[in-house]
Amino acid sequence: MLLVIIFAMGLSACGRATEKVSQENGDDTVQDQKVITVSVPAANRQLEMAASKFQKEHPEYKLDIQTYPNSDYETYVKNLNTQILSGNGPDIISVAGLPFENYIDRNILADIGELIAKDSSFDMSKYYTNVFDAMKTNGSLYVLPTSFTFNVMMANQEILDQEAIKIDDGHWTWNDFKSASEKVTQKDGAGAGNRAALPGVSSMDMLKLFTSGSYRNYIDADNKNASFASEGFIDLLNTVKAFGDEKLVNSNVQTDTVSILDAAGRGSIVFYPCSIDDYFTYWFMKSALNDHLSLYNIPSAGNSGLRTFTTNSLYAINKNSKHTEIAWEFLKVLLSDEIQSQALREEGSQGKPGASGGEDNVSVGGFPINRTAQQQKAKLAIDTSKGMKMKIRLKLEGPGEISLNPAAMTQADIDYIDKFISELNTYANADPNIDNIIRDEAKAFFNGDKSAEVTAELIQRRVNTYLGE
Repeated sequence: MLLVIIFAMGLSACGRATEKVSQENGDDTVQDQKVITVSVPAANRQLEMAASKFQKEHPEYKLDIQTYPNSDYETYVKNLNTQILSGNGPDIISVAGLPFENYIDRNILADIGELIAKDSSFDMSKYYTNVFDAMKTNGSLYVLPTSFTFNVMMANQEILDQEAIKIDDGHWTWNDFKSASEKVTQKDGAGAGNRAALPGVSSMDMLKLFTSGSYRNYIDADNKNASFASEGFIDLLNTVKAFGDEKLVNSNVQTDTVSILDAAGRGSIVFYPCSIDDYFTYWFMKSALNDHLSLYNIPSAGNSGLRTFTTNSLYAINKNSKHTEIAWEFLKVLLSDEIQSQALREEGSQGKPGASGGEDNVSVGGFPINRTAQQQKAKLAIDTSKGMKMKIRLKLEGPGEISLNPAAMTQADIDYIDKFISELNTYANADPNIDNIIRDEAKAFFNGDKSAEVTAELIQRRVNTYLGE
């Protein structure tokens, strides 16, 4: 039961407050406290624990965590933009899912890297510095992740070996992936149609996957200019469309996690792009594929060596804040061994915006950025897996279920995942406004109403207009 709960959780924020506030303690009025505002789209337990710890250590400050009811993310973004662009806003901002690069361009966010450089008490070696480095803009760190999830291509290695397919995931492109997909998809002869490269992923979702983490190929951020009408992007559109036209996807296989595991275990699909946010995620995958699981880096649009990750727990400090240094002190608490380790038990970091993990708190996800907490997470995974004495049943979206009887997790499994983590170098961020433009214009292309060239040109015009605003 414990593992099922962990698995389900793994696979699945405004105005400046008054400068001082007076509090009553019985009949006595305590000393005025300076208020530090933290804005997030929804409540989360990790933040609450950090606030409690911070206020015990800094009683002269009060943490005001501002949230929006029902995870109203659209309202959060609109109000936040209005406030910070006017020179006000909260001291600390949750920027997960936001185009924070726009804030950086407008000189709104404080350089956290400078705060770190001046802080002799902060030991950078205790954290995954490769993840911090990947978050930098022009060599400066403006946003700080407290957890992360990395992206991989799950593959049935047994079938790849049978088809003599060798993958160099340090260099492979989306065209390489398409070639491999054509080889593993059964179209003719015995068993025709029983196996496809991918489950029923829509063309639109596949396009989002293909462009995730690769906007730098099509956007010159410094000059505010897009190049979507390029040969590379046009080729990308055609490649995505071919997956559907050539029936390289199995429309009979749903894209929920349990259905993916079931289909992969039966050999009905060979690949699936997914996010690893927990050691248990890998453990279940490995068991479902009868130890024939391999994880590869996501193909790229031409840049070799991309190791992408995402985060749903990302903070920045408002440069206009009167308390930037004390805001940094609070972020240090969020990064501390105690809070990051507590999050393993409380499961309370920021989930995806709008995702509900309960009535008041969003759901959890991701590996801790703190290495000590990560080691504890690994030990928990090994110890829990060793304690399992029964089969695990997972319910499918439709009728039926799958049954897993996984062997205990080993240090070799931990090392396999940790190697991916140590090589992460690219934050797969996306501007939701650009995402919407691409989605709007690509519909006609996937329906066969417009050519790839016309679609790419329309996307480029609209993105250039947006960048110039």
